[in-house]
Amino acid sequence: MRRILTAVGLVALAVVPVSCSRKAVVESGPAAGPAQATARGTVRRLGSEAAVRTVIQGEESVVVVGDYEPEIARAAGAELWVTGTPTSSDYGPAIQVSEYRILSVDGEVPVVGVLAEDEAGFLIQKDDGSTVRIDVSDRLAGELGAKIWVVLGADRVTVSRYGILRD
Repeated sequence: MRRILTAVGLVALAVVPVSCSRKAVVESGPAAGPAQATARGTVRRLGSEAAVRTVIQGEESVVVVGDYEPEIARAAGAELWVTGTPTSSDYGPAIQVSEYRILSVDGEVPVVGVLAEDEAGFLIQKDDGSTVRIDVSDRLAGELGAKIWVVLGADRVTVSRYGILRD
């Protein structure tokens, strides 16, 4: 009797791992596309003239690569949120950015969009389709069509600070 119980026990032990492994394979489903990654932190430009890179410094540092890198580089010092595909670079972990948002510039929330002009004056056309009317300096008025960030004064119309992200 003892031999029969031992044999049944061994068979049961052999079957349990097989059934568990089959279940795990079935539940995993089809392979997903490349994972998305996000990062939040301060934009920094690091390196020497021959090897400058744009980095988001937050809880962990990540190198920015891809089409948005030049725009993000122009936001040095600002706090950004970025999302995209994780990758690697010669300088460590990187993210190929597919979208970004400027969260703050010196602690203030900027308005980001394309500088435009109509019969009523200057405005910023935001990515979501909305517009913000602004009063600009002569120098900024010469940047029509540029993607910019602006920090507005207390009147919420006068530009107190700005930066050009894309000409």
